[in-house]
Amino acid sequence: MPGWVEALVDAGVSRRLRQRVVGDSRLSRERLRAYRLLCWSRLALGALLTGWFALRTPPARVGVLLGMGYVVLAAAQLLLALRSRRGFAWQMLGVVLVDLVGFGAMQFAAGDAAREFVLCYALPVLAAGLYGTLRFALASSGGVALLLLAQAAWTHQGRGSDPLLAAAVVGAAYVAIGLLAQALAQRLARQEESARLSEDRAARQLAINRHVLLEHPDGVLVLDAALRVESANPAAGRLLGLRDWELGESHALATYPGAAELAAALRRPGAAPPHALTFDGPDGLRLQARVQPLRQLPGGPAFLVFVQDLRAIGEQLQQEKLAALGRLVAAVAHEIRNPLGAIGQANQLGAEPGLSDAQRSRMHELIEQNVERLNRIVEDVLDLGRGSAHTGIELQPLRLLLELQAEADDGARIALHADDPAATLNFDSQHLRRVLVNLLGNARRYASARDGAIRVRLRGSPQVIELGLANDGPLVAPELRAQLFEPFFTTDSRGTGLGLYICQELCARYGASIEYRVRDAGTEGAFGEFVIRQPARA
Repeated sequence: MPGWVEALVDAGVSRRLRQRVVGDSRLSRERLRAYRLLCWSRLALGALLTGWFALRTPPARVGVLLGMGYVVLAAAQLLLALRSRRGFAWQMLGVVLVDLVGFGAMQFAAGDAAREFVLCYALPVLAAGLYGTLRFALASSGGVALLLLAQAAWTHQGRGSDPLLAAAVVGAAYVAIGLLAQALAQRLARQEESARLSEDRAARQLAINRHVLLEHPDGVLVLDAALRVESANPAAGRLLGLRDWELGESHALATYPGAAELAAALRRPGAAPPHALTFDGPDGLRLQARVQPLRQLPGGPAFLVFVQDLRAIGEQLQQEKLAALGRLVAAVAHEIRNPLGAIGQANQLGAEPGLSDAQRSRMHELIEQNVERLNRIVEDVLDLGRGSAHTGIELQPLRLLLELQAEADDGARIALHADDPAATLNFDSQHLRRVLVNLLGNARRYASARDGAIRVRLRGSPQVIELGLANDGPLVAPELRAQLFEPFFTTDSRGTGLGLYICQELCARYGASIEYRVRDAGTEGAFGEFVIRQPARA
């Protein structure tokens, strides 16, 4: 048979043996240490039994030879256990077999004085129970019981049943010991596995935390109750004027070159302030610290401090503003390109000879429409920069809706419903009119021509909590709903893409919000509704 085939067969036999003898339990460092201690105990016990045979009167030469043979085998197994943990199933099987055969042979060699050997069998029984499977533990303890019965029958022939009964009781006790040891070993193995997994998770989390702290651009400090720094990342050391080698040492916060003001603030009554602290750091830095108390910690309370460089924050805000401005300019340029192109083409066609008056009138009309579109884009962009917060008045939105319904040529398409006709909303009338005009314009574009196709509902009394505007048109596609309120997003080739975005901005100025909801989703009557929501005022 080729060598590689033999290796595969041996590997298969080894796996099957491991499954039947020691199972799948891991051989941890503690279990290996206990196994090696067991091997030392076997070697010492073998030496004692050999001496016992030698000191008998007359000396039992067969017992001495058996004891010396056992000592040699126990020493070899101890050496193997000290040098390698590989093939543990084979080692375990060898230990139990050597103990059963060795102690059994020495017990038969001792004859009537064999009672001293009864306790020796505890070693193989405990070894099989602690390190082996249930099947292996039962086989080992059952083997011990059979050996005891055989020895009793051999040495006490014709003396009645008492010796056999005593051997049976001791054998049953060894079976119970083997089962108990195996159960305890399984529980210990589960606890060790759980502890190992917990240790791995803790080590992984610690490594992640360390990596996050090292890479975090802000300074991070952990202070104990006495304001001594327990840990700090490199960014904190750089901002507070520490050298790298000092980060691993525990210092009082006040000894940090740039943290004297921060330490003084934290010593004031009331512990950590709820707001951010601004203080001067080393080398002219202007720093900001956010302090979070950590009260429920083992070992006492602590403080978690985040330190930021205000100059870096300002630079980041400036970059964000420039990026937003760039996106806005690009979007406006893109929106202006189409009407400008149409104006240029209409102007060029209008200058050609031979056009009729109707054709020239059409060219002028196209120019006027696109100029109006350009003006609308400019007005919308200007609206974006006109303040962020306004104080409104308590107005009745139903009155404004009735005016818009009366002004519309298709007023019958608009159905109005109100929980309380006199309910008020805190808003500016012109801004609310603009929001409603935008929403009604969108609804007219997609609703059917039947009466009541557009439904406006005022919910709440005496204050309007929600103003909902729905229509019987198709629902907005799910993949487009998240983009509805983004600037310059539109599905209408004639639209600017700023209508809903401006509605959102105007609502935000008065503490309101606007969103798109799907009502009765999953049914044939599902419909979309734009909802303006303003929290109730005290």
